[in-house]
Amino acid sequence: CYFFMKANTMGRAKLLLLIFCMFCSSAFVNAQEEPVPVFPASSFNKEQADDMLNTGTAMLHGVVAKKKKNPDNTYLAIVVTLFPCTSYFDEWYELNKKNKKGKTLAMMSPEAYSYRILTKASDKDGTFEFRNLKPGRYYLQTMVRQGKMQEMWNQVGTSTAGGYNIYGQAVTSYSRPIYEDFKLFYETNELVKTFVEVTSEGQVVNVKL
Repeated sequence: CYFFMKANTMGRAKLLLLIFCMFCSSAFVNAQEEPVPVFPASSFNKEQADDMLNTGTAMLHGVVAKKKKNPDNTYLAIVVTLFPCTSYFDEWYELNKKNKKGKTLAMMSPEAYSYRILTKASDKDGTFEFRNLKPGRYYLQTMVRQGKMQEMWNQVGTSTAGGYNIYGQAVTSYSRPIYEDFKLFYETNELVKTFVEVTSEGQVVNVKL
């Protein structure tokens, strides 16, 4: 009886150890999967951002390029965001470029992120404008949601056929798959971005996203 209780106790200990190891392993995997947020080392210069977004006379005239074979609703609800390329933003962008394996997540301070301009692209042709800009370097980005369609085949059954000799006797038998075509509709989201340079007041810069 003592031996059975001892063996049973050892079995429970091993089970608890196994559960503990599985828990630690799961926690380690989850910790590895979650990206670590990183911020620019420099402080955000509010005066520099204010100066760049003060009223000017230049204008950006742009268009979100329509991809081939996309349906007419490509441009629905597209918002284009403009950021002034301050030293803080440039540092954030470099941090973002280094995130190739998803281990880190480049973040801006809430104040820095608030210094941006939003405009809606035309639902018809994807054109957009940013007015009253000063000379400087700007970053534009938008998320394009596109509806797509793909034709596919699905096997729904089989048909059996046979071969016969001159006496009407079946000598061969084989099956053929029966396919039915259908259309699969789905959506994709694509981030498109670019940098734009305004060199003088009153300039009209054409840009394509």
